[in-house]
Amino acid sequence: MATTGPAGEKPDGQRARQRAEARARLLRAAKEVFEEKGFLDVRVADIAGRAGVSHGLFYHYFDSKVEIFRELAAMVDKELTDTIDVMLDRSSGATPYERLRTSIRVHFERYRDEARMMGVIEEVSRYDEGVRSDRESLHATEIERVVTAIRQLQERGMADQRLDPRVAAVAIEAMTWNFAERWLVRGELEYDFDECVDQFFVMLTNALQITD
Repeated sequence: MATTGPAGEKPDGQRARQRAEARARLLRAAKEVFEEKGFLDVRVADIAGRAGVSHGLFYHYFDSKVEIFRELAAMVDKELTDTIDVMLDRSSGATPYERLRTSIRVHFERYRDEARMMGVIEEVSRYDEGVRSDRESLHATEIERVVTAIRQLQERGMADQRLDPRVAAVAIEAMTWNFAERWLVRGELEYDFDECVDQFFVMLTNALQITD
């Protein structure tokens, strides 16, 4: 239990909360300015100013704008890769076919919501080794989950038995992310959101020969 120290000194718990709040405020501010200006044009002063903190306080939590960007990129990418959990959740009561549809929809919804940030992340990943490495690690984990999902479908006789789960998982992962970028970031498709999700689902289930 935290105790109050000398007069004017804050309890440990309160200081910890304030530190956490300041750090979270910096992350929110950084995300806003990166979305607005891209990566190269953002300065630490822009982030600190948006967060309403001193320039020096920024460096209390982060070494540079590169470090805070890498953390943000990892957070956003993880939110997107975690959507495969919907497919693997057997406790939901939904059929595997229904879970797959929901998983795809949730992934594209989250990508759409983060489209501006995803555009910046995709760009920076092409020249920043830290961002690229973090993404590769997350995507490798996602591929393992997709392998598990395909094997589950095959075991239940709901997917083409001729498919190698790992080959199929790598192809699906690449197709899903590249399609989302070209659709939701580059704007190459001007279609209704639900229609695009449905078309992607039909294409995927046809490729895997998935039945309900």
